[in-house]
Amino acid sequence: MNIKVKLDLAIEKQQATMVEQIKRLLRFPSVTGRGEENRGCLESFLAMAREMGFFTRCTAEKDMGIVELGQGSEAMGILVHLDVVDAGDLEKWKHPPFDGTVDQGYLWGRGTVDDKGPAVMSLVAMKAVKDLGLPFHRKIRLLVGTAEEGEWTDIQHFKEQFSLPDFGYSPDGEFPIFYAEKGYADVELVFPHDGQGDIEKLQCGDSNNTVPSKGMLETKDGRRVISQGESIHSSTPQGGDNALVKLCQCFDAPNLPDFVRFVQAYLSQEDYGASLAIDDGGDEWMGEILGRTTAVPTRATLEKDGVHLVVNVRQRVGTTRQQMEEAFQRLKKSYGFRFQVTNYMDGIRVDKDEPFLKAMVRVHEEYGVPCEFLAAPGTSYAKAMHRMVSWGPVLPGEPSCAHQENERIGLSAMVLATKMYARYIQQMTTLEG
Repeated sequence: MNIKVKLDLAIEKQQATMVEQIKRLLRFPSVTGRGEENRGCLESFLAMAREMGFFTRCTAEKDMGIVELGQGSEAMGILVHLDVVDAGDLEKWKHPPFDGTVDQGYLWGRGTVDDKGPAVMSLVAMKAVKDLGLPFHRKIRLLVGTAEEGEWTDIQHFKEQFSLPDFGYSPDGEFPIFYAEKGYADVELVFPHDGQGDIEKLQCGDSNNTVPSKGMLETKDGRRVISQGESIHSSTPQGGDNALVKLCQCFDAPNLPDFVRFVQAYLSQEDYGASLAIDDGGDEWMGEILGRTTAVPTRATLEKDGVHLVVNVRQRVGTTRQQMEEAFQRLKKSYGFRFQVTNYMDGIRVDKDEPFLKAMVRVHEEYGVPCEFLAAPGTSYAKAMHRMVSWGPVLPGEPSCAHQENERIGLSAMVLATKMYARYIQQMTTLEG
């Protein structure tokens, strides 16, 4: 029996166990920023790894775990995370988001795709390779974070305390190979009270990187407006229905609040921020199609100093922070806001000719999964380290539902993706093909 067949059989036998292990993690409502829940979820995961016979370590802050296998001077990294975005509108979930329900061939719950499911899949893939008993020429380091949906403080702590892997991937997106990723920025605009008319209450959005599915606004004369939309990852806003944009469309001229004027003029659902003119509006840079810059309003609240509006920007590779800031600077006087960039990362691009990427292509060929090199609109831990890409777990034809209500992963797709990960890990770290 050849090595590939052995790995495939080992993964198939673990399907039911994988489901139960993912459920174990789903039951932690580890929304990013909830320290206790995230630490508990990480401790549970590392205990799971030790039960499988792995050596584990952790940062001093207990915010990133490390599961190690193999030996050698070079290390391959697999970057996953256990923190999740808020569940959104609970009424829109078919099954409770933190229960882990199997229904219609899917496992449902917040984190099944992003990224608790892939964390377990990676662990099971490593276990299958370990059980082959083959000699290693590289180490594998599964890095398990708890702040990916936030400010990446876990990554910072890891870098301060441990050496970095030499190459690797983050199973935190879709197949095929995403060798490039757009940049990321959260821009918080504050519109003072004197330009907001008769607004008494305002609440829309749960996280900076999710298109909001529900919004609420009340005025001093008792008017109450509720907007309903459809949540989706803010990197792909065209797939959702922005409740914040719809809330702003409820206002009629004249005397529009400043933040409403701004959203209506520059953040409509038709152009997804293109009218801000952060760059030339195209999707090409240095001869490659890398996706165009988008800017999406994701959160709005009324606070003591005025309306706070978060605009989530996904800038094309090659577009700079200075260009982005200049775009907001040009408009702040006309709309009466001040702003600050609260989170920022440049886009990334990895050379397609890297040997570790060519090995991914071979795995796609072995399993008959179409392969090409694409640029990702979203952000993953791949940005955190050198020579990293985003690779899976969502297969072609499967629902890409990260950050949405009714997040879920197909059981058969979960098994196939895990087989691909196991085969890739084995080929990149052991001495036998």
